[in-house]
Amino acid sequence: MKSLHFAIFILAMFIAGCKSGKKQSTVEVIEAPATIDIVNFNADSAYKYVKTQVDFGPRVPGSTGHAACADYLINSLSRYGADTVIVQRAALKNYLDGDMPIINIMGRYGVDKPERVLLVAHWDTRPWADSDPNIENRARAVPGANDGASGVGVLLELARQMSAKRPDVGVDILFVDGEDSGRSDGWGASEETWCIGTQYWIKNMPYTQSTLPRYGILLDMVGGIDATFPREYVSDYYARAVNDKVWSMASASGYGKVFSND
Repeated sequence: MKSLHFAIFILAMFIAGCKSGKKQSTVEVIEAPATIDIVNFNADSAYKYVKTQVDFGPRVPGSTGHAACADYLINSLSRYGADTVIVQRAALKNYLDGDMPIINIMGRYGVDKPERVLLVAHWDTRPWADSDPNIENRARAVPGANDGASGVGVLLELARQMSAKRPDVGVDILFVDGEDSGRSDGWGASEETWCIGTQYWIKNMPYTQSTLPRYGILLDMVGGIDATFPREYVSDYYARAVNDKVWSMASASGYGKVFSND
């Protein structure tokens, strides 16, 4: 939901437990294709990618773990056959007026295909666990197994799958940085202190108006235990047709209980 404030065409997918606002009433699911080409997604492989990221330590912009993880993501996309890997590096101001070195990383598959979709996750972690119930932990950086690494792990596994079998459409995998270093006092006037890397990317996208993806899907905190995915309110407001695609495909694939259509 955070990135939608800066990129309306990105579909936010947040699990239950995130602060998604009002509950959306149940809507009718559109018909999905009769034949579905199932990808052999390997959960153990995705989990390994999550563990590798966490083993670097917190991925706070400017830290040693952050630099090591950036190299890992760039090399992984290259290893998994991305036609092009785009790396954006910039020194941006955080809300404390400090320099924050961000690294946005994009792997492009099927660069010659005009029909494209965008898959997104943020890979940085919050510098302070300022909402931790244990006061002693609040000055510590967040490990970010779920908030950051889980979405990246899913997309790295999809990249591995695409290295073996290319989809019929072009796919861009984007890892944005500087997401979680914002003020902790909510949104409103503080909103733009979040998603610093996304804001930079929106202003420096490798697209023209005619080559924009048809839609995007953002994965954020998708690794919770027994996670379920209701239709997130802001996404349903701005991108209901895309939500319809995702939730219909989930239902047709036997995951209707996980992607609850409400």
